[in-house]
Amino acid sequence: MTAWTGTWRRRWPGFLAALMVALGIASCILAFRGTTQPLRERLFDMMIGARAMPTSGRVWVVEVGTVNENGASWSRNDLARLIAALAALDPAVIGLDIVLSQSCAPSVANTALAKAIAAGPVVTGFLVPGPTDVAPPAEASLAVMQNAPAWDAAGAEAACPAFQATSAGVALVSLQGGQDGRVRVAPAAVFVAGKPYPGMAVELARLGQGWPPAILGAGNPGWLRLGQTTIPLDALGQFRFVPTTPAARAAQTVAADRVLAGDLPAVPQNAVFLIGSALPESGGLRPSRASPLHPSVHLQADAVEDLMAGRSFARVVSAPWVEASVVILAGLFAVGLALALPPLGAALVAIGGALSWVGFSFGAAAWADRLFDPLLPSLGILGTAAAALLVEAAASRRAERNLSRRMRKHLPGAVVDRVTDGRAPLHLTGEMRQITALFTDIEGFSDLTRRMSPQALVALLDDYFTAITGIIADHGGMVDKIVGDAVHAFFNAPVDLPDHIDKAISAAAAIRDFATGFAARSTDIPFGRTRIGLETGPALLGDVGQGGRTDYTAHGDAVNMAARLQEASKTLGITVLIGPRASAETSLVVTAAGEVELRSFGRVQVSTLPASGRP
Repeated sequence: MTAWTGTWRRRWPGFLAALMVALGIASCILAFRGTTQPLRERLFDMMIGARAMPTSGRVWVVEVGTVNENGASWSRNDLARLIAALAALDPAVIGLDIVLSQSCAPSVANTALAKAIAAGPVVTGFLVPGPTDVAPPAEASLAVMQNAPAWDAAGAEAACPAFQATSAGVALVSLQGGQDGRVRVAPAAVFVAGKPYPGMAVELARLGQGWPPAILGAGNPGWLRLGQTTIPLDALGQFRFVPTTPAARAAQTVAADRVLAGDLPAVPQNAVFLIGSALPESGGLRPSRASPLHPSVHLQADAVEDLMAGRSFARVVSAPWVEASVVILAGLFAVGLALALPPLGAALVAIGGALSWVGFSFGAAAWADRLFDPLLPSLGILGTAAAALLVEAAASRRAERNLSRRMRKHLPGAVVDRVTDGRAPLHLTGEMRQITALFTDIEGFSDLTRRMSPQALVALLDDYFTAITGIIADHGGMVDKIVGDAVHAFFNAPVDLPDHIDKAISAAAAIRDFATGFAARSTDIPFGRTRIGLETGPALLGDVGQGGRTDYTAHGDAVNMAARLQEASKTLGITVLIGPRASAETSLVVTAAGEVELRSFGRVQVSTLPASGRP
């Protein structure tokens, strides 16, 4: 007993250090869940991607281009003919990932399209937000419990009344990206002006399987009852789906002009068709786990496949508490290891425990479709063991120097402080900060889309955007979004970036040089000049949108001016235009480019990069 008491008195700092580390990491897991969400989502992408997702062969995407089978510009008459051709295949349902909200006046083309929609059957899509108090006709395809989670919008951009009146249903086609822009979830439902509507994937899966109306339930978490499957939802009423690879989705894709030419795919009866566009100018290219340029119509098709198959990846509400408990228990266990085993043995057992948690996390995703963070608890296990071992090692060295009497004294507090120090969290709440905004755009891009097939154009843009976003990241910038052929980026957000003006200008020079070489390699079809505008100034930054999860973006004069400068570079014939404040505050060499008239700003003095070389 005396020996144990002496051992405890000498080694209790190790226990305290390990326990403090365990409690600190557990607190971070619970308190900073939103801060660590982007990293966690990337890990979940990897875990989900390790599973092979079989397809049913029933869900098909029909891609609409810019021309019909005769090479003429695509029209609503062509869309009516396309729907009629697909209806002849006896499908379960046809979904329109195209919002037919313009040109609603009576016409021959609109009448033909309304008749084709009626014969489909066709589900028309709508977007949110839209004009306030404007909502599609109320539908009875969704039962909603009180306090059930769902998107909420004051109004919608819906199809023309004539098309809605003849459709088999209306559904939401909007998709929401995470903090890194990747689309991983789809909405189960939305309330528009107080009326509930299903998401497009939910409605197509329901009609495709012949299920009764879906039920949206309340709880923690909320849930969706579809057929015999109950699907967990997040706080915004969204469910996670698995985007397929480009090769997998190509196998179930057919071009609209081929269908119109009579080259119909061999599809089973009761197929589900989704009609949409993969062209960049349609605004439907979104980043996902599988691709940085994933057409939204294919994302909808992937969500339909998962719902019809009953797949439902979800992070349960208790997951953070389970992860925090694992860290705390591991901290206590680490003390026992440090006291009972030699340092190497204790370290090997701790590594084994961390690997066991990683294996459990991947196993839960593979066999139960449940998502647990494999990283932070594993680091917690290793961290608590390291704290105990470090303090134990310090105590052993002190004991060797001071013999048995000094072995019983407490270790210096500085040792414990060094082990138990935490790192400051990354806050993405609203804040004002100085940033440098950079906007790019490809000149003559619309003409390029008409001269290339959708598949070739997407492949070309994939290479282009991979290089552009890489350059921005290498210079410390953050890509805010990719819109069509344009890139929006910020420097000095969301974390501090010293010399952000200089780094943004250096990034612009690197983009200019790359884009020039890239265009020179595109000999078959000319690739336009990349125009760049940038300016610095204060901006309001933060998460905006549904529950703060839609978009981390910036608002301010510097952002607006960077966009205007990019547009003005087309008129001036200058590749890079730098705003007056960035020009004045940079330490790099820039060249005056005169004055330019900018909408909302009047005439401003601008600069550009030197004619050759880096600034």
